[in-house]
Amino acid sequence: MALHSLIVAGRAAAAFGAWLVASAAALGDEPRARSLTPPLSIFREQIRPDVGMLPVPIGSSRAQLERGDRVFHGEIAGGRCSQCHGWDARGTPVGNDLTTGMYIWADGTVGGIKRVLEHNMAIAPGMDGELKGVDVEAVAAYVWALGRQK
Repeated sequence: MALHSLIVAGRAAAAFGAWLVASAAALGDEPRARSLTPPLSIFREQIRPDVGMLPVPIGSSRAQLERGDRVFHGEIAGGRCSQCHGWDARGTPVGNDLTTGMYIWADGTVGGIKRVLEHNMAIAPGMDGELKGVDVEAVAAYVWALGRQK
């Protein structure tokens, strides 16, 4: 019975896909992938966010944001965040955009962002640099602020 349901569902999905392609062709629009964000980071000017203009999360300080900025951009602690997320933090093909305030793996709190950083550091030791606890806290505050810049 379950196999029959899968076959029926598969045929329905295939029929819908064919209808969708035919409808797009009838409208003179070739089906293709569409990007919701700007193209690859190499095709845009990457400007480093001004840390002095970023909001400071409750429980953090301006000094923490400045440290997070320096770690993010590889100036201290061997940070490598910008290599994947871009100098402007707007993402690359291998790192998501951190400026939207929407996070794939965290709830958007500084604590949630910190947990993601710690998890990433645990599954790929050394890939994020030689970050200590104060560096992780600072980067989490910085990433939070990037997502709330005006």
